[in-house]
Amino acid sequence: MELMKVAEVVASEEAALGWLMEVGLVERVERCWACGGSRVVLVRRMSWKCRDCGRERSVRRGSLLARFKLSPRQFVLGLKLFEMEVSALRAAREIGVAYRTAWKLFTVLRQAQAKAERGQELLSGEVEADESYFGGRKRGKRGRGAAGKTPVFGILERGGKVHVEVVPSVRASELRSLLVAKVKRGSLVYTDQFKGYDGLVAYGFRHERIDKTTRFANGRVYLNGIEGVWSFAKERLAKFHGMSVSHFPLYLKGLQFRYNHRPNCFASMLQAVKAFVEDHDSPAGTLPARSTPAGTLLVLRENLLHAGNFMPNFRKTFPTISKRRLP
Repeated sequence: MELMKVAEVVASEEAALGWLMEVGLVERVERCWACGGSRVVLVRRMSWKCRDCGRERSVRRGSLLARFKLSPRQFVLGLKLFEMEVSALRAAREIGVAYRTAWKLFTVLRQAQAKAERGQELLSGEVEADESYFGGRKRGKRGRGAAGKTPVFGILERGGKVHVEVVPSVRASELRSLLVAKVKRGSLVYTDQFKGYDGLVAYGFRHERIDKTTRFANGRVYLNGIEGVWSFAKERLAKFHGMSVSHFPLYLKGLQFRYNHRPNCFASMLQAVKAFVEDHDSPAGTLPARSTPAGTLLVLRENLLHAGNFMPNFRKTFPTISKRRLP
C-alpha cells in the first residue's frame, strides 16, 4: 500500500476501521450474535449494536486489535511501518505507544510471516545452494569455521522462491537432509566446492559446482542468486545492532517471507496475518491478550514455539519469567 493511500486510510478512526473490515482483519457483523437479528449497526463507541435485542459487542473482538491497546489508526500505521522495516523502537515513537506494545505487534507479525512460509512447495528446476554465517563482524577467521557465528543454509530456485534455515552445523548430513526435504528430485543443484555437498547425485539430483577461488561464474554455473539473498538479509539485520540468538530464526524467517513476496509484500503480509489470526482464534485466546510483562512474555513464548520452535532457549533468556505461574 502506497504512503498516499495510507494517509487516506488513517485520516480518521472510522476510515481506518473501514479499511480493516475491507481487508478482512476486523470482522464485519451483519447478523446479531445473540438473537440472530439483521438490524446490527456500528455505534460511535466502536461497537456493534443490535437494534432488536439491544446487545453490544466491541469491533475489536476476534481481531488483533483485541490483543493490543491500539486504535485502528495506530494499528494500520504499525502495519505500514513494519512493512517499511522500521525498528520497533522507532515505530513506538511514531505512533505514540510504548516500546513493549510495538515489539509485541512486530513479533506477532513475524510469527504470521514464519507460519505462512511453512507451507512452501518443493523447489525445482535450477537451484542454488550455499551456506552463510551470521553474527556481526568479529576478529579472526571469516567464513567456514569462524568462531561465534551462526550458520545458515539457503536454497534458491532461480526465478522462484528461497528457503533459509538455521542449522546446527554444516556437516554433509545436515545439508543433504535439507536439500532432500526442500528440493524436488531431478533438479539441477549448483553449489561451490565445499565437501559437504559431495554425494548429491546419489540422492537423485543433478549436481554442478563452481570453484569460487578461481572464478565466480562459468556459463550457467554460478551462485550469484543465493549470494544476493545473503546480502539482502545481512543489510536488513545490521540495523538492529545485534539480537538474541533465540530470536534470530524468527527474524530470518521474516526476511525469507519478504524476499519471496517482494513484488507485493504488504498484500501478502495481510493475508498471512489474517490466516494466522484465524488459526489462533480460540476461547482461551492464544495471542497476547494481557499487557503484564509475565503474561505477555509467557504467551509469546507459546506462540513462538507453536509457530516453529523459534525460541528453544527461552528459559535461558527469561529464566524468571518462564518459571513464574500466572493466576
